[in-house]
Amino acid sequence: MNELDGERARILSELAERVWAEYRLHTEDEDRIAAERSAAVSDERLLALGLTAERRREAALFSAWLRETERSHRRAQIAEGLKCFGTFTTETLTAFDRDLRSDGPFAVAMQISLHDGTPHPSRWHRHGKTESLVRGVQSKFSGERFIRDFLTFQPYNYEIILDAYAALGLTAPVGLTDFAAQEYSLHAVEEVLLIGEALRRVQRRRQQGLVIGTGYSAGEEMHERCKHLQHLTPHFARWVLTESPSDATLVKKLFVGRGGVFGLTLEGLSSDDFLSVLRHYRDRRQC
Repeated sequence: MNELDGERARILSELAERVWAEYRLHTEDEDRIAAERSAAVSDERLLALGLTAERRREAALFSAWLRETERSHRRAQIAEGLKCFGTFTTETLTAFDRDLRSDGPFAVAMQISLHDGTPHPSRWHRHGKTESLVRGVQSKFSGERFIRDFLTFQPYNYEIILDAYAALGLTAPVGLTDFAAQEYSLHAVEEVLLIGEALRRVQRRRQQGLVIGTGYSAGEEMHERCKHLQHLTPHFARWVLTESPSDATLVKKLFVGRGGVFGLTLEGLSSDDFLSVLRHYRDRRQC
């Protein structure tokens, strides 16, 4: 085994250890919370509700079956995700590991850490999301290209990368980094991401100001309000790539023409808000 093969093996082995340890912590927490909830209801109260010992036993068996079914599905997803990581190039794996060890932008954005899977003194400490990343690395995050593209462009919000895949019609394994090298440039693709994310941000900020619910209802209301929003359509993404518009041209095209030609949703937005967010993203990028 050469040095590179040894490094790959180390990264994948440590990742697997963290993920399975985090999975065990999650299941232990679930079992503890379920036991505490069960113990919190007295036998007298259960009987008053008409829940006999036999019915409680049947309910407990059914709940245990549901938990194991869900956990079996999670275990299968973890195994599949680890298998997917095993297909990554050594370059991507080492970049991923390097970012993780330095609490880099990808680790921060995905809320993952080398400490994931390690018990925390506080029972209320939230676990990291390494397990979630691995389970969804292919189905939700589009595999290796997503990690490579994030580390290349380091967007303000990782979801804009997935939006750009859809807008530009890119299918795996081709990512934005490959696309930039083959057809345009890193700067041109970066502009698409920055402009798209600026529009996404001002749209959502406006909708957030209109939300009247609280708690879970506020989240559901926000979700409903944002379902129709369009910030990075295919026509718009290609126009930005080919025209490299100045900020003045962007404002004229979007806020004078209201973006109708691109299928964007700009109702109630101001050019000042858009430019403020866009310039903030650019300044952040240059830091």
